[in-house]
Formats: sequence, structure tokens, C-alpha cells
Amino acid sequence: MQRLALATAYWLRPPRARYVPFLVWNLIRDRVAPTPSIPDPASIRDLPPGFAGVAHDLSTPTVLAAMARGFYPQGHWGSMKWWSPPQRAVMDLKHVHIAKRFRRTMRGTDMRVAFDTDFAGVLDGCAAPREASRLHLTWITPQAKALYSRLHSEGHAHSVEIYDADGTLVGGLFGVAVGPVFSALSMFHTADNASKFAIVSLYHHLASAGFTAVDHQIMSPWVQALGGTILPRAEYAALLNSPDISTLGNGSWTAKFSLAETAAWEPAQPSPSNEKSR
Repeated sequence: MQRLALATAYWLRPPRARYVPFLVWNLIRDRVAPTPSIPDPASIRDLPPGFAGVAHDLSTPTVLAAMARGFYPQGHWGSMKWWSPPQRAVMDLKHVHIAKRFRRTMRGTDMRVAFDTDFAGVLDGCAAPREASRLHLTWITPQAKALYSRLHSEGHAHSVEIYDADGTLVGGLFGVAVGPVFSALSMFHTADNASKFAIVSLYHHLASAGFTAVDHQIMSPWVQALGGTILPRAEYAALLNSPDISTLGNGSWTAKFSLAETAAWEPAQPSPSNEKSR
């Protein structure tokens, strides 16, 4: 009931409130005449922007096929819904810009980075309240946790963990590999710079493995400062269809670079692992 109340309040806040009648109508219409299990561009509604129907089928093949078309499942309450917003915040991994000051911060920290060592802990961290408050709404519902935990166990979803000197998880992110693109879905931090370390480390590791870009869905000031750009839906879909030359594959990923090594990374130049593979 609390989730329902908070989700209702979320949709009733301007400017989202004007979309509520259209959302309700589309949900009713979808129940009467369900959209295809795997959504396509014809399923996308103008209002709310990017809504493409209820995600009736959350099996692994369906979710991966939908994400390869530029959709992702999300919902604050009830069934998850398919979304494909008109614009996407994307980082082209050839154009990452790391400021000198932040490079010094990375070199001087006693934190360390890891991949796929505590996916459940990262999920919980991303779902936790950002402030000490009982009133908290997150799209990472029990249904979403079950979905992404399953995708992780099958080698499709991955997490980045940042640990402090005592070995405590203090930040991280998770997402899904979709061909040449990694879709970063959520991040968290409980220590200064931890989520920033996670993002930059993710870029370095993905670039070294042949990935093209990272999809952040919505632009944040930090991603924008690193060189992120906004792509229209059609350009993002074309990006997903570009050749996939990534080498990480399915299964558990491991960290190849320390934070200090990532601090020295120059995105426009071949990474050491690429040099060795030639």
C-alpha cells in the first residue's frame, strides 16, 4: 500500500500529472488487447513518452530481445512496463573525458574495484533510500530484483563494486550487456566518489573489451561532465545494431584494471589488453 501511495504521488507531480489519464487508458487498452511479448517501435505511445505496454513476458529471451530493440522493463508498482524514451543519455567510449583532478583522486584513494562479486549487495544498495527516510520509492521492486538476479545468474547482467580499505561495499552499479552496448540501470554510493569510481572503471573495462557505448537512460551531471551525449531514439537503436566485437561474453566478469590504472587510461588510445591481443 505504501508503494502504491508513493507511486501515485510520483505520477501526480507536475509535469507527469498530465500523463496520468493517458497512462491509465493505455494500461486498460493493453489488458484488453495486449501488445506483443517483444515490443517493437509500433508499440511505443506518445503519452506517456516512451510507454510501450505492460511487460507480460519477462523471460530471458524476451527481455534480451526487447533490450536489443532499445526497450527496458521498469515499474514502481504493479506489473513492469516496457519503456523506450524519445531520448537516451549515452556515453561513447571513444569520447570519455576524465578530468586531471579526478585522475589524481583515483590515484590517491584506498578503495578498490571489482566486478560481479556481490550483485545482490549492489541491487540492495541501488534500491535503498538515498536519505534517512521511511518514505522511499524505487523501481527496483521485488519483481525487478528477481528479474535482474536471474539475468545475472545467466551471465547477462553484471555489477561493479567499490570496496573501501576495510572491504565494505561503499558503491557500485549494475546493468545488462546488450550486444555492443552496456545498459547501466542504477548506481549507488555510501562514500564520496564511490559511484563515480564505478562508472569510470566500467568505461575503462568495457572499452578495453571492445564495447561501443554505455546507455545511462537519463543524463546525470557526472556523466555529462565525462562526455555523455543525448541520442534520439532512432540513433540509439542504430547504435544497438552496430557490429558487436566485444570479448567479455556471458558469464562472470572480473576486474582487469585497478583504480590507479584507470586513472592513467587515455580513451582515445588502445588499452593494454587490446595491445596484448594483437
